[in-house]
Amino acid sequence: MNRKILLPFALSTIAILLNGCGGESANINENPNNGVNGITENTSCDVSATDCLSFVVDYPIAGLNFDCSTDKVNHFATKIVGNIATGACKLGDNVTFYIQGKSPRKISLGTIKLDDISKLKLATPPRIRLIDLAAALTGKTPTALDIDDETIHVALALINIFQGLGIEREDNVAGDIQLTELTQDKKDKLIDVSKDIGVQELSSGEYIDILKPWLKVDNLSKQQAFEILIQLLNVSNTGVWQADPPVAKASGDGVATTTARPDGFFGCNKSTYTACTNGNQSNLLHSMGSFLLLSDRQGYILGYGQQWKGPATIIKDIVLAPYILTTKVKPVKMNVNPQNAWLNPITRTLNPNQPLHFSFNNNVAEDLIIQKGKILNGTTITGTEAIYRELTKIKDSDTVDTTHLGSWQHTIANQTYKGVIDIVKVNPVSYLAKDVFKTEKNVKANQSYIFPLYATLNFKFEESNIPGVDIGIVIDENGDIRTDIKNNSTSTNMTGVCGTVKTLNSDGTITDSNDQIQYRIGTTGGTSFSATDKSLTVRMIFSNPKFGNVDGVLFGLNLSTGTGAKINLHNLLAGQPTGINLSNFKDKTVVWSNVYAGYQLVYNNLYDKLKDDTERNGYIAPTTEERELAKRYSGTVNIKIADQTIPACKAIKIKA
Repeated sequence: MNRKILLPFALSTIAILLNGCGGESANINENPNNGVNGITENTSCDVSATDCLSFVVDYPIAGLNFDCSTDKVNHFATKIVGNIATGACKLGDNVTFYIQGKSPRKISLGTIKLDDISKLKLATPPRIRLIDLAAALTGKTPTALDIDDETIHVALALINIFQGLGIEREDNVAGDIQLTELTQDKKDKLIDVSKDIGVQELSSGEYIDILKPWLKVDNLSKQQAFEILIQLLNVSNTGVWQADPPVAKASGDGVATTTARPDGFFGCNKSTYTACTNGNQSNLLHSMGSFLLLSDRQGYILGYGQQWKGPATIIKDIVLAPYILTTKVKPVKMNVNPQNAWLNPITRTLNPNQPLHFSFNNNVAEDLIIQKGKILNGTTITGTEAIYRELTKIKDSDTVDTTHLGSWQHTIANQTYKGVIDIVKVNPVSYLAKDVFKTEKNVKANQSYIFPLYATLNFKFEESNIPGVDIGIVIDENGDIRTDIKNNSTSTNMTGVCGTVKTLNSDGTITDSNDQIQYRIGTTGGTSFSATDKSLTVRMIFSNPKFGNVDGVLFGLNLSTGTGAKINLHNLLAGQPTGINLSNFKDKTVVWSNVYAGYQLVYNNLYDKLKDDTERNGYIAPTTEERELAKRYSGTVNIKIADQTIPACKAIKIKA
C-alpha cells in the first residue's frame, strides 16, 4: 500500500528532520586492485538528490577511505565539514571502509549496510559509529558494553589506530577525541607494513606489531580505549528528545485512511490500545503528554514534560479527536530525574529493566514509565506499526517487531493507563575542539586552560515585576553542565562557590566538595573558532522544584530560529578572566521559554474567555499559584564569570 507519512512532531522538528542539504558529486576513476590515489571527493552522489544519503563517521577523522557498492569505479574518503567527518553514498548501498594508499596494502575496517543505519534521507545525517564498523568486521553485534566481548575488542583496536594517528600528528593527547586526518602521504606509507590488517589481526592484537613500521598504536591502556568507546557511544546518542500530544490522531469514527497518521504520546485507561477511540464503553479516560528532554555526553537524560488526563469527549458514541482534551484540563508537570541506564547505547533500544521514569510526586509507584522502543534511522522511536513501516520501509506482509514500538504505562489514583509514544531525537553534538574547549587534559604543562568553567546565569522575566534569579553553574571537563549552588541560597540568589564533584548519587544528582546537592541541567553542542568568535554552544533545561521561579526554564535547544545559544569565550581565551558573554546564533540576547508555564497560560486564557458558569461547568478554575506560574512563561538570560575572588572559581588556570 502506498502511504503518505505524517511525522508526529512539531513543525520545527519536521523541518529539522526533512530539510535537504547541499553537496557535490564525485568523478574519480581508479582501479581498486592497485591501491587508491588522489581522492578529493567524499560523496558518490549529489547529496541534494533524494536517493543520496549523507552520513557522519562518529570518530572525527578525515581521509578515511570508503567505497559505495553502486559505484564500481570510484573511491572516496571522509571529509571534515564543520565539526563532523562526512561522506555520502546512495540509499541502500553497502559502504566498505578501509585505509589504503597507492600500494595494495590495506587496513580493512568493515562493510556497513546503509539500510542498517538509515532507510530514509533525513536532514540530520545518520551516524556510522565505530561500534558499527567493529560489528561489520566480526559479524556480531554485542548486546552490552563488555570489555572482553570480541566485537568490543575489535572496536578498541580501531580506537587505538585512530588515536595513534592523532597523537603522531599532535592533534590530540592519549584519551582525548579531536579532529585528525589521514593524509595521502601517510596512507602511501602503508607499503612499509608486512601484511594487510583485517578482523583476525585486529581481534588477536597482532595488528600492533604489524603496524609498528607505520604507526605506534599502543598509546592507550585497554581501559582508556574502552572509556573512549563509551564516550563515542554517548555522544552518538546525545541530543534533544521531543514527544508531542496526539495532534494528528483522528476521531474514532471508523473511517479508514490510507495516510499513516502518528499517534504521538497518547493512551487511555483500557487494557487494549484500540479501545482508546471506541465510544461504545463507559468511563473512558484519556491520557496524553509532551516533553523536551536532553541527553548529555555522559549518557544521562534530563528534562520534563506535561500530561493531560481526563474523560474522553464522546458524541453519539464517537470519540472525538483526542487532542481536544488539552483544551479541557490543566497540564500537569512530570519531571525526569536524570538517569543513565535507560538506553542500551549499542543497540539503541530502551532498557526494559530500567525504563525511563517521569515523576509527579515522591511516590515512585505513581511514576509514568516508558517501557520499550528502538531508535530507528538514528532519530526516531515510533509507537505504531503504520509509522514503523514507513520508517523502516518494510512490506505490509512483513512482521513488525513489537519490542521496537514505543509504549508507556502509568498507574495513579487506582487507574492504570497504557499507550503508545512517538519520540524524535534532533540536534546531535560533535567533538569539542581543543583550541576552544581547553582542559587540563588536552593542554601541555605551563599552558592555560579554562574548563571546568564556573559562571553565573542571570534570569529575567517577561513580567518585569518578578525579581530576577541568579544561578551558579559549571561546564565540566566532559562538556556537560550542572549547577553550582552554595549553602544557604535564596530564591533569587543561588550563586555558587565553585565546588568539585564528591559523589554521584543514584537519583542523578551530584554531591559536591561543599556537601551541597547539585543538579544536571544540560550539555554542550560543539565549538566554533574564528578570528572574533571562539564559542561553545550550550543547551539547558532546569527541572527541579529547587529552582523556584526558574523551574521549567529551557534555552539553547535550537528547535526553531533564534532558539540556539552560545557562550563566546574569545576574550577569556585571550587572557581576560571575565571575558565571556551569552548570545543566540545571531549574537542577540538569549530568550528562554518555560513550556509548562506556557501551557498553563493557554489554559488560563481559555478559561477566562468562557462566558459564564454554565460554560465553565466541567472546567477547574486556575489557582492563584497557577496564575503566577503562567506569568513565568518567558524571559531573557545572560552570563558572567563566577566570583574571581574565590580561589576555586579562577577562570584561567595553568597546568602544572
